Amino acid sequence: MIEALIERLNTVSPVSVALTEKIRSVARTTIYSAGDFILKEGQVCNRACMVIKGLARSYYVIEGKDITSRLMDEGFVITSWMSYFTQKPGNEFIVAVENTTLVCLEYNYIQKLYTDFPEFNIISRKLTDAFYLSEQRTQMLRKHTAEEKYKFFLDNHPSLLQRVPLKHIATYLGVNEETLSRVRSKFHKKH
Repeated sequence: MIEALIERLNTVSPVSVALTEKIRSVARTTIYSAGDFILKEGQVCNRACMVIKGLARSYYVIEGKDITSRLMDEGFVITSWMSYFTQKPGNEFIVAVENTTLVCLEYNYIQKLYTDFPEFNIISRKLTDAFYLSEQRTQMLRKHTAEEKYKFFLDNHPSLLQRVPLKHIATYLGVNEETLSRVRSKFHKKH
């Protein structure tokens, strides 16, 4: 399973034999059952993980309501970014939606990889650039109609439609369930 992480990193930028061996020695595989918390609000996120198999959801709670911020499936690198970078307690939950297998690197090991392997800095920068989609989604939530949001979701996450409960998709898109149901019905009548 650690090999899947190394393969993913190699698709971003070539990984040397020395870096590959170091990653193999420090990466850990963790398995979560559906419903298990990967991280809870108030905890410090001290690792970054890649989803090998399964699906996880990041959310925060406002006035007693879950608001989905990210849906993370196979190949996605997950962490609580603000908590991870500041090494302070975070304000979000990350939970396994399905049985989920992660390969993780601890924060301290990652910092050492930056120091010992300059090529790892390039890989990390390119992975960070890939998070542009998250920012694109944030902008979309502020500016677009419910129909445009749903089309964006279908275009960017078609496989998640069957895997994620509609209530979580609705909060991810920033609409209520009734609006999402109406938009879906209207959209599928057109297409």
